[in-house]
Amino acid sequence: MQCFKIKYLFQGLIIISTFCGCKKVINVNLENASIRTVITGEITNKAGPYLVNISKSVYYSSDNVFPPVSGAFVTITGNGLVDTLSETTPGIYSTHKLQGKPGNTYSLYVSADNNTYTATSTMPQPVYLDSISFVAGRKDNLYAVANFQDPPGVANYYQFIEYANGVEFTNGRGNSVFSDRLSDGRYINRLLYDDSTDIKSGIVLKVQMNC
Repeated sequence: MQCFKIKYLFQGLIIISTFCGCKKVINVNLENASIRTVITGEITNKAGPYLVNISKSVYYSSDNVFPPVSGAFVTITGNGLVDTLSETTPGIYSTHKLQGKPGNTYSLYVSADNNTYTATSTMPQPVYLDSISFVAGRKDNLYAVANFQDPPGVANYYQFIEYANGVEFTNGRGNSVFSDRLSDGRYINRLLYDDSTDIKSGIVLKVQMNC
């Protein structure tokens, strides 16, 4: 399993539906899933160094402590440059000279435990965040709204990460990931529903938009 990614009007609606269905028991054997090597890496258009994390998966019933994979040989190539990464801490490998640039294609090569893993990705062109506005929810909770123009004719995926006084929100990160499949080329007002009460008067809110 590998993951190598390159980043770069609120309305109320009531839906009334009638549900019916049936029940079926599905037994999933989680104990016999094989241990896999998990590789995650990220390059952005910000200055490096960039990190690649290599670890082992664990059984479903085990604690979420993923053993790091040390001693791997890791390189990233792009724009005619080859960067051999160094292991800074167990399982964490860091670049030295790579600089992410929109439009460039980058390839990851990992040799670990007598296996070879590769991945390739192209950094998309940046989409700029115009502004942040706010709406009030239940119990006067505040939610941020990201306002930006989606470029037409390009398949884009967006991720929003919020920080309160420099601390990343622990809730709702998955709810702030979406594609422009239904809003291609439109001006988007994206409600960042985080199921959180972290936005209060007096805090400094930072919204990071990845595309």
